[in-house]
Amino acid sequence: MGEQSGTFLKQVEQRLLWLSHWMIHHANHIRTHDSAIKIGGHQASSASMVSIMTALYFTALRAEDRVAVKPHASPIFHAMHYLMGNLDREKMENFRGYGGVQSYPSRTKDADDVDFSTGSVGLGVAITSFASIIQDYIQAKHWADDMPIGRMIALMGDAELDEGNVYECLQEGWKHNLRNCWWIIDYNRQSLDGIIHEGLWERAEKTFEAFGWQVIRLKYGALQRAAFTEAGGEKLKDWIDQCSNQEYSALTYMGGAVWRERLMNDLGDQGDFSALLGRRTDDELAALMENLGGNCVDTLAEQFQAIDHDRPVCFIAYTVKGWGTPIAGHKDNHGGLMTPQQMAQWQTSMKVRAGHEWDRFEGFDDVASLQGWLATIPFFSAGRRRYSDTAIAIPPLQLDMGQEISTQLAFGKNLDHIARNDYSI
Repeated sequence: MGEQSGTFLKQVEQRLLWLSHWMIHHANHIRTHDSAIKIGGHQASSASMVSIMTALYFTALRAEDRVAVKPHASPIFHAMHYLMGNLDREKMENFRGYGGVQSYPSRTKDADDVDFSTGSVGLGVAITSFASIIQDYIQAKHWADDMPIGRMIALMGDAELDEGNVYECLQEGWKHNLRNCWWIIDYNRQSLDGIIHEGLWERAEKTFEAFGWQVIRLKYGALQRAAFTEAGGEKLKDWIDQCSNQEYSALTYMGGAVWRERLMNDLGDQGDFSALLGRRTDDELAALMENLGGNCVDTLAEQFQAIDHDRPVCFIAYTVKGWGTPIAGHKDNHGGLMTPQQMAQWQTSMKVRAGHEWDRFEGFDDVASLQGWLATIPFFSAGRRRYSDTAIAIPPLQLDMGQEISTQLAFGKNLDHIARNDYSI
């Protein structure tokens, strides 16, 4: 990946972060309401996905690929299609309203290119496995020999590993030689019910490997990996590996000065390690500690593009819930929203001018070059992917209510009736 592409990726990531959060803020604090009921929108849960989705859609995906987007990441998904000109501002302004973009990706209610409806936790994940198996079946039957093979990709939260159907489809995939399937786990280690159990990543690795998947753990971002090579860097890495999920989230919320104090208290003044911290301001130290693998577009893009086989792959991407926002790491951020005061301060730090919040390319240095780059992105270059067809006419069922009959037999007789009358089914 070239330096210019890396710059554009970072700019797109930050714009998607802003647009998704502004859409939620607008719905809750600016749009006129008939009541004082909170609209909601899961800002923190979508923020932890922004780097993953930016790297995936703008570097790795092709038009034939299909993605089941994590339900709470729908704001990022809609912001992405708005940025690319595939969604009207009116629908963004009406988030979670009638006719507006939906809180969870919906094939029937959303206007942008939703591949799989994913409102029910776990179901969107599992369907990617079965979709890939069906794709192979279609190929084996030569029903679509000119159809390119696509990857079926699930973007999932770590708490979705609690769902039983996830493990049922793993078994089915193993039995039917699953291929061309990726699952990317947003391992932010916070859920609605609390902090994710320690060591879940290890349990997940063993499970997926047992079913024949390649497992790639994305724990450290580019800034962290560079810091580990400095004198004292190995001590920092060891401390990160030993830190609990709960403490890491809490320290993230409290910021760079608290990070520094905690690291010095735990490791003491050790010369090389103290110098490593001393070379960084509080803001730079906070950026370093929040630069986990799943929050680093460069790391993600490199890993996604490096896959050169069709085996199923599970990426465990370490992230910070609420990454890049004032509520990052807060214990109550799952359903929490930034206050108007927090949003105003964040808007200043994001360099978004008042009155230009909805501008698609607000804050970009060279819009013409960026638009030229966006026009080359393979996933979007093929245009919209919403397909429709004429509904198949099905005759009414012919039922004889004068006798007991099984469901299977009743439908079997009706299928015979349809075939005799030469209906297309």
